[in-house]
Amino acid sequence: MVQALAVFVWWVAVMGWRTPREWFFPYGGLDPAFAAFLVPDLVFLVGGSLVVARRKALGEATPRASAILLGAIGYAALYTVVWTVLLKAPPAGAVAMVLLAIGTWRACR
Repeated sequence: MVQALAVFVWWVAVMGWRTPREWFFPYGGLDPAFAAFLVPDLVFLVGGSLVVARRKALGEATPRASAILLGAIGYAALYTVVWTVLLKAPPAGAVAMVLLAIGTWRACR
């Protein structure tokens, strides 16, 4: 639940204000290649996190939903780390995604 809210708030902040963009993007601008992740992040990271959290709260098994969520987080984290290195972007995004991936992996076990 917290993860879903954190990802949603991150996107609102990055899309709505310049200061958060400066923490995550080179030159303080919103990179179009990164902005393309908005809808997939909302569907898979926010939606997937909510589905897994709800099912776990109900005591239900979540292997399929957890696998989809882990795949989405893993892909996004790897993309973010490589993008950060290649563009020499501020490291906050890469650090956040690696921590998010580790937290997701632990929560889905």
